[in-house]
Amino acid sequence: MSEKNFIDKLRQENVPLIIAEIGANYGGIELVKNMVRSAAQTGADMVKFQTYRAETIATPGSFFTFEDGSQVSQFEFFKKYELSPEHHEELDALCKELGVKWTSTPSHESDLDLLERYDLPFYKTGSDDLTNIPFLKTIARKMRPMLVSTGMCSLEEIKMAVDAIHSTGNTQLALLHCVVSYPSKPEDANLRVIDTLRRTFDLPVGLSDHTQDEFTSILATQMGAAVIEKHFTLDHALKLPDHQASLDPVEFKKLVERVRLVPKAMGDGIKSILLTEEKWRAAARKSIFIAADISAGTRITEAHLAIRRPGSGIAPKYFDEIIGRTAARDLTREAMLQWEDVT
Repeated sequence: MSEKNFIDKLRQENVPLIIAEIGANYGGIELVKNMVRSAAQTGADMVKFQTYRAETIATPGSFFTFEDGSQVSQFEFFKKYELSPEHHEELDALCKELGVKWTSTPSHESDLDLLERYDLPFYKTGSDDLTNIPFLKTIARKMRPMLVSTGMCSLEEIKMAVDAIHSTGNTQLALLHCVVSYPSKPEDANLRVIDTLRRTFDLPVGLSDHTQDEFTSILATQMGAAVIEKHFTLDHALKLPDHQASLDPVEFKKLVERVRLVPKAMGDGIKSILLTEEKWRAAARKSIFIAADISAGTRITEAHLAIRRPGSGIAPKYFDEIIGRTAARDLTREAMLQWEDVT
C-alpha cells in the first residue's frame, strides 16, 4: 500500500480502519502470538505492537502512579515487557502467515531502525511523544504515513507536532483523538474534539479508545472517525497491563461488527420506501370500513364509517370524500368499503 493510497483511503472510506492494540510482551511471546491469532479472527483490519527498550524509554528511579495509588518503577516495567528483535521477527512471520497487517509504536530512534526492516504501512506515535519534536521529525523523514495520538496535550502542542512533521516534506499524516487514562470514562471522551481536529488541521482523524466497551467507538464512527484503535486482551482474568481498557475476543468482535454497521445504519439520507417495508404497507396501514349496516340508497354519514387495519381498501385520506355519497347497494357492518360501493 503506497503512502498516498493509505491516507487517501482514510479520507474516502466511510468505515474506519480498526486496529487491535496488542502492545508489548505482556505475558510472554507465545501469549502475544495467541493474541495476534485471536485478533485476526475478530475481523480487525490490523494489529499493533509497541517497540521499545527500557534503557531508551525510561530512567531508573522514575515511577508510574496508578489510579489506586500504587506505584511501579517505569524502568522495571518496560524491561519486563519489551519485545526483543527476535520477537519482532517471529511476529512478522506470524502476521504474514495469517495475512494480517501490523505496525508498531517506536519510542526511540533505535526502535525505528529495527522497525525499518519491515514494510509497515505506517508508524503510530503515542501521546507521550506528541511534544517530542525531534523524534517526530526523525520518524517523518522515513516518509511513511504516520498516525499521531494526541492525548494529554493542548491544541497548540498538536499544531507544533503537525507543523514539525510537515516541515520534513511528509504530509502523509492522520491524528488520533485520545484520553490518556486506563480505563477512561465515556463522560471524559469529549468526542467533539474529533471535529475540532478535523476542522483545524484538515487531516483524517480517528480515535484511540481507552474506555471499557464499544460505545465510544461507535459514536466516534458516527462522527466520521477514520481510525478506531482499541486495546485487545485474550482474557480479562489475566490482569495484564492495560487490561481494564481492553476488549476480549468476543467483545472486540462485537466492536468490529457494530462499527462496520454504523455507516449502513446511517444510510444515504434519501427518504424512500424500502423493499422490506412494502409488505407492511398493506398490513399495517388502515382503510375505511363499514361501521353499521347501510341500506342501498342511504346517504352516508360519519357514523356509518370506521377506520382500521388492514390498508388494502380505500385510504383514510378519502374519508371526507366518502361522506355525503350514497350507498350503491346494501352494505354490511365490518365490510371493507370499496369505491364501487358508493355513488
